[in-house]
Amino acid sequence: MKTALIFGITGQTGAYLSRELLHAGYRVVGTSRNWSESPTWRLERLGLLNDVAGISVSLHDHTALARALDSTEPDEIYYLAGPSSVARSFAEPTVSMPEIFQPVISILDLLKQRDSTSAFVSAASTDCFGNQPGQLLSEDSPMRPVSPYAIAKTATFSTTQNYREAFNLRASSAVLTNHESPLRGSDFVTQKIISGLREVKGGMRDKIFLGNTAIGRDWLWASDVARALTMIGSAPEPRDYIVASGRTSTLEDFARLACRQFDLDPDVVISHESSLMRPLEIERTSLDPSKIKRELNWSPEVSFENLVSRLVQDSL
Repeated sequence: MKTALIFGITGQTGAYLSRELLHAGYRVVGTSRNWSESPTWRLERLGLLNDVAGISVSLHDHTALARALDSTEPDEIYYLAGPSSVARSFAEPTVSMPEIFQPVISILDLLKQRDSTSAFVSAASTDCFGNQPGQLLSEDSPMRPVSPYAIAKTATFSTTQNYREAFNLRASSAVLTNHESPLRGSDFVTQKIISGLREVKGGMRDKIFLGNTAIGRDWLWASDVARALTMIGSAPEPRDYIVASGRTSTLEDFARLACRQFDLDPDVVISHESSLMRPLEIERTSLDPSKIKRELNWSPEVSFENLVSRLVQDSL
């Protein structure tokens, strides 16, 4: 039985990744700063809490990270932890950036010290590419981050690549695009749209207020992302992969589709507020997932329209 160690197991992607790995026959171990007090509702909702082993690990304690690696002896390591809020990174860059970057280099250096053969998969972000309008972005495209969050994620991507090439580690980056599910945190804009429209439909409010809805993103269902992660982690060669659909839709598209699902008029119930816009925004991202489709035979199973429909149906 192979063992997978997941940093960030209590998050949306960690929960779906746990399900994928358990179905494949893995022993799954997950970490949290204090496991007994962890918000494990996502694992509970998927019926997995009793099937995973949890250990308490501070991501910024090098000794604790070393103990976690030595005690679990993982075949595959997935790093999905750390802050995921771009807005918070603008507000608290001196906190967010070290929280994103430091644990990754610590784990990589521990693997180097041990001459480890464990596969390490770090979750990078397509935010790393920044604003490159008109460009179809691949794994070889330049990264031009425009937020503290993306700057730190770019550092983790480059460091993972460096340790793979310099020290022959089985280290890969999964460059993840936006991915959604009912397990998504309530502070993300997609969940704010769904919950806000549900309240409009229920008569609890008249409108929802959004910032820049012209932004274009490549949207995935979270379980499709989890499936891609397992393929990257078990691949014979460590490589970096963009995990995306190859289709770009706007936040306006998302909101209007959701309105139709709720039988609401988007021109009536959606209002735009400039105060909700970020200091710098990625206007449109066009992604090329041909490498992961070609080399690992991965492609998403849930379309953009089905994704929005599933989120609405789950909220009813």
